[in-house]
Amino acid sequence: MTDFTKLISQQFTAFDPDYVTQQSAFAAKLSPLQDKLIEIQKTGNSMAASDQQMIECKWLLMYTADWKTLSTKIDAFAASLDNRDQDWAGKQVASDGSWGPCYDQWFLKVDAMIDAVNTLADEGQAPQYPLAFLAPIATPEKMVAWLESQKTSKIYADGLDRRDALGAVSAALSQMCFKSEIRDYFQANVKGFDLTQDYIDAYKKWLDRWQDGQSGYWGGWFDTPDQGVLKSSDLSLTFHNISYQHGKVDLWTEIFQTTLAIRDDAYPFGWKHNGDFNNHNNYDVTKIFDLGWSEVDADTQKAAASDIALVLDWCLTKSMTPDGGFIDDPTFYNSVGAAYYYGVSFLDQARYFGTTAPFWTDKPFPGGPALCCKIQKNIKAEGLDDDEAKAALEKLVDACGNCA
Repeated sequence: MTDFTKLISQQFTAFDPDYVTQQSAFAAKLSPLQDKLIEIQKTGNSMAASDQQMIECKWLLMYTADWKTLSTKIDAFAASLDNRDQDWAGKQVASDGSWGPCYDQWFLKVDAMIDAVNTLADEGQAPQYPLAFLAPIATPEKMVAWLESQKTSKIYADGLDRRDALGAVSAALSQMCFKSEIRDYFQANVKGFDLTQDYIDAYKKWLDRWQDGQSGYWGGWFDTPDQGVLKSSDLSLTFHNISYQHGKVDLWTEIFQTTLAIRDDAYPFGWKHNGDFNNHNNYDVTKIFDLGWSEVDADTQKAAASDIALVLDWCLTKSMTPDGGFIDDPTFYNSVGAAYYYGVSFLDQARYFGTTAPFWTDKPFPGGPALCCKIQKNIKAEGLDDDEAKAALEKLVDACGNCA
């Protein structure tokens, strides 16, 4: 099995022999700025502009060898931290209908758009401006062409790993096409983008072609000088494709086998980050297992249940504080609210807060409802107000009521 983490590093080094040294140096510059942002966010200020700057810096650091652009972006990020009035950066841009005005990368604006659209749909409000910025994927032909252009990376030749852009846009498209409330919202409220059934069918056809027949997974493809094109098994991309299609995918036996096999590998080609589990990935894995549970045999279910129990224990004993808080990991999450969101999402997906037995075991968890209330109170006490913290709180209230 190909070690894609190693392959990607080798390809970046082939493109830039000084890659490892440069990446390490820029990571050292970025880290204290991110720490400063997190401390400000803990006061209840989402710092939307700085958050966008930071996200793009992290993308440049992890997916490119463009040190000149990264240096400029880090300087802009540092300067932005001096301005605490950043609500403007969370609003839709009049000129092209996008969100994320501090992003330079188009795919990051798409990612910001789908988050904003989910919020607007919940509130029953239409976007203020037409979504003209979606022009690169505005027709079935353009959409397929863009996806094909991002599916295969040739890092050794151009210093760019296209995986993150592919994942962000395909995740947005999957919500637009398969998440009924978002699909209906687009068709009824969004101007500047025509989400027809032909468009949805074309996207579904492309997704089905992208799935790997051996692993059952989806992932970025990597061109190599000597081995042809290698197809990765990407946990995050696979999760989004399964989740937004509500489990209506093929090759479930292969999907389970691959998911179990990559448990100890590094994200996104496995469950672990920096050698340990992570609630974001725990959530992805548990939902994959839930959606395909009835499609696999008893032995496979038993193996999956054992691993869910393993990561549940890790979540409760390693990722949380005694008062019901989640420990942030700035090397993975983009905000404190994100650490809460994925911790809550995992526990909710594992049915830890419920009073009946979850899908993967034969009894409920007696401490679940009390922990649900403790987490609620912690979010409120910390004054977290970003979208992810709010979404976490909504999940908790749905699970155990308002514990205020």
